[in-house]
Amino acid sequence: MADLAGDTQVTGGPGTWSAKVSGEWDLWGPNGGYLATIALRAAGEHAPGLRPASLECHFLRSPAPGGAELTTVSLRVTGRAHSVRVSMAQDGSPVLEALVWLVEPGLDGLPQRSVAPPAGPPPDGLASYEELLPPAHKYREPFWQHVEERPLNQTRHLIWPEDPSEDSVRTSWLRFRPEPCFTDPCLDAGRSVIAADVFPFLAAVIALEPGPLTHIAPTISLSVSFHALRPDSEWLLVHTESPAAGDGLLAGRTSIWALNGDLVASSRVQMMCRSLRPRGS
Repeated sequence: MADLAGDTQVTGGPGTWSAKVSGEWDLWGPNGGYLATIALRAAGEHAPGLRPASLECHFLRSPAPGGAELTTVSLRVTGRAHSVRVSMAQDGSPVLEALVWLVEPGLDGLPQRSVAPPAGPPPDGLASYEELLPPAHKYREPFWQHVEERPLNQTRHLIWPEDPSEDSVRTSWLRFRPEPCFTDPCLDAGRSVIAADVFPFLAAVIALEPGPLTHIAPTISLSVSFHALRPDSEWLLVHTESPAAGDGLLAGRTSIWALNGDLVASSRVQMMCRSLRPRGS
């Protein structure tokens, strides 16, 4: 089984990098959070020794599995922080543009605090979606081989459209596999980036009325703030809501906590709906 570390590796430098886009992280194509994690790692290589503070990413085109080129440029460098622009392309066509702030670890500031996570049981003892869903509803995209999701509520709104929810909210424990956590700060942050990209659409669809799914919604922009690094936290608690949809757009926001209750990341995402109907129908 491929893993996040191997599938997001970048080589080269300085300023010019290469990576291999893996089809193992496909949903409707390569997952946007997975691609953004590659960009985040390129920024980390460009400014070694720092930890990511924020990521702003615009997705321009879905690449095919295979080689990709990345360029990194310093926009601002201080004694405490480094701003990096990352451009990813494939065969000369742009794939994404990202802006990353990285900072010195352990900076002096206000006392550490964060909002508490939603109330609920720890992951131990909870069943995963793989165990809870009947065969006809199991996830079959390659992406789901690499994560295990255990919903806090083990009985409600597990199956759409048979069991729609009144709210566009999804709260689950998430663990990556085969390696669940990473000491590399950009890989540790990448776990949150991937969750922030994937879960808003899943939160949105569970509030739809019963019927066939008519649209998918690829991400066009993703913004993530990294509040804390917790490389020893095997599980992440992901709470996602989709507050609005309309005009062909779908919004999402996500908060992510470590096992010890520390908020590690928060994000907002904008998606653009794409019809699943054949053209002309």
